[in-house]
Amino acid sequence: MIITISKMIEEVIPKLGYAAFQSAAAGSYTPSDYQVNFALNYWIGAICVLGGVICLLARMNWVQNSIREMNIRNKAFDETHADTRELK
Repeated sequence: MIITISKMIEEVIPKLGYAAFQSAAAGSYTPSDYQVNFALNYWIGAICVLGGVICLLARMNWVQNSIREMNIRNKAFDETHADTRELK
């Protein structure tokens, strides 16, 4: 979201500057005067994405461990209750 909003603002600001220049009709217009530096926003966005990927990987490991534990418990339950299932 941070990167998307920053990119939208980065595209819109020079156009707004040009519109203001046209309405004032004073001086000279250069797009570089209206360029906004969003380097910090891009770094923050990249760090957020990287943190999200790390959290996702950590959660996936937790889920896999939970599934493995559940399968072990199911196997143990099946082994202890095999007699009663055969009677039914």
